[in-house]
Amino acid sequence: MSQTTNHRMDADRPPTEGMAETARDEAGQLKETSAEAARQVAGTVKDKASDVTSDARDQARRLASQTRDELVGQAGQQKERAANGLRSVSDELRGMAEHGQSGLGAQLARHGADFTDQAADFLQQREPGDLLEEVRGFARRKPGTFLLIAAAAGVVAGRLTRALASGGTSTPNSTVTPINTGAPVTPRFTPGQGL
Repeated sequence: MSQTTNHRMDADRPPTEGMAETARDEAGQLKETSAEAARQVAGTVKDKASDVTSDARDQARRLASQTRDELVGQAGQQKERAANGLRSVSDELRGMAEHGQSGLGAQLARHGADFTDQAADFLQQREPGDLLEEVRGFARRKPGTFLLIAAAAGVVAGRLTRALASGGTSTPNSTVTPINTGAPVTPRFTPGQGL
């Protein structure tokens, strides 16, 4: 065949070999572009995940610190309230001892006042964490004594609570029984008073 015939046949035949090679080149470029895009997305996701983890860790630390500070503040307030309550009990016991007769009751009241003063001083001189460690240490050294003290404190607290609750509910129209002097007593009726 002649060259022109050969050339004509190439022109009539579709250029499949050239297209296949071009398609392969484009597929390779697409593959490289896709792989690069996937690497970029993975890197971005990794960076964002690291940022979120770091932010969550920082927020958790801040929250824990804030909670710890609030608990320490509340424990300090409770410690001060307890110390003030002990001082009040000590003052009442001391008043009972001074105004009472000089017997065993007055002596016990004085000892109780001294003990509650010492307990109030002990509370005020220590931080809440130190108090907790001392109580734990005492409970480890003397568990039986610790349980007895805890039970006694519970009984005392329960009785004080009950006494305070019943003391505030006295009736306004309470009656007083007169002392018998031998003179006749005539009862008086006041409106609103039951028979």
